[in-house]
Amino acid sequence: MTLMETMLYLGIAVFVMGALFSYGWNMAGISVKSSVIQETAAAAQSIDQAITGEIRQAASVDQDNSVFVGNPAKLVLKETDGSEVTIVAADGQVTLQRGGSDTAALHSSEIRADNFMFTVQNSVAGDAEYVGFSFEAVAAYPGSVKQSSYQYSLPVRSGASLRNH
Repeated sequence: MTLMETMLYLGIAVFVMGALFSYGWNMAGISVKSSVIQETAAAAQSIDQAITGEIRQAASVDQDNSVFVGNPAKLVLKETDGSEVTIVAADGQVTLQRGGSDTAALHSSEIRADNFMFTVQNSVAGDAEYVGFSFEAVAAYPGSVKQSSYQYSLPVRSGASLRNH
């Protein structure tokens, strides 16, 4: 084998290895992005289901103590047994407090719920019949500021009717 053949084979091998490395690197990036999208969507769905479930079980909305337009967004629901459920969205975190118990976060700290807003639609008698909410679920990973593969946001609009009023 001559020097020319050796250099040619070596060049082809380097080219093929470079293409395989580039492909593998891109696949790893796609996998990270897919994981970020899945976790953000799962957190948004979890928040949505928890809030709509609480709204459906409520007997009424305490409109005087709720904050529909403002920060922090706050929804105070009255249960049929007279207890209260308070949902607060502040600083990207959504928490739920039932009665006097400790507050519980509805999602991890790696996902933020930004631009949270509650809305209420009243009946002719003035009673709340439907509570809507909207927010933007945003991936808040430590590397998300610098790396685009960790950046993702998902707008969410939902709501529920009070069934027990």
